[in-house]
Amino acid sequence: MTPLVRILLAVNAGVFVLQIFADRFFPFTHWFGLVPAEVARGAVWQLVTYMFLHGGMWHLLFNMLALFMFGGEVESELGTGRFARLYFISGIGAGICSTVLGWGGGQAVIGASGSIFGVLIAFAMLFPYRPITLLIFFVIPLTLQARWFVALFGAVELLTLASTPGMGLGQVAHLGGLLFGWMFMRSPGWLAGLRDAAERRERARAGRSAARLAGDRRQIQEDVDHLLDKISREGIDKLTADERRRLVDASERLKKL
Repeated sequence: MTPLVRILLAVNAGVFVLQIFADRFFPFTHWFGLVPAEVARGAVWQLVTYMFLHGGMWHLLFNMLALFMFGGEVESELGTGRFARLYFISGIGAGICSTVLGWGGGQAVIGASGSIFGVLIAFAMLFPYRPITLLIFFVIPLTLQARWFVALFGAVELLTLASTPGMGLGQVAHLGGLLFGWMFMRSPGWLAGLRDAAERRERARAGRSAARLAGDRRQIQEDVDHLLDKISREGIDKLTADERRRLVDASERLKKL
């Protein structure tokens, strides 16, 4: 696991345990979950804290499983700093969408799903053709490219939102996470940084290839020189069949390098 993914998994698990016990003594979830009416009255910290609360063990496990599966590769590609910005911008953006569309409401929104959806769309944009296998009902395998995998999840959220009486703020948060994650990934700064990283990797790869070629050429040349020294001392007739084959092979390989 990458550094920030490991920290996020630990923090989410720790806060969930705290939430279970704290809710027995005071309205912890109401204070630190995202309640649009409370945010409108100035509880802006809820735009961050709601991401670390969950509605139950399964809610936590599914979010953390997705973070574990997809977050590491996204963090490795973007770097820890950019990945942190992606995670929190997606989560806060999802919270803003829920606050605006649920303005004045008292329904609490909790969970890391907005941030997770931002990570998912980042993964799809970085690795659009990567195959991902879903187990529908935990038994039926369905393999999709990453881009279609995320499109399917987005379509399900849209259909669920359309069929929910009133306003399903959970679905709004998920779609908001997708939107803000997409905007982050499309921002010029990110694109420039990714191009720079790609160029650095390409230069490093070219340098390693050149070093390998130079090493191969040096090794082959040493073998050829050894055989030519033997010919000059003893004559070509003294070469063994294996040495003659090595000399021919080395000559052909030097022509290709």
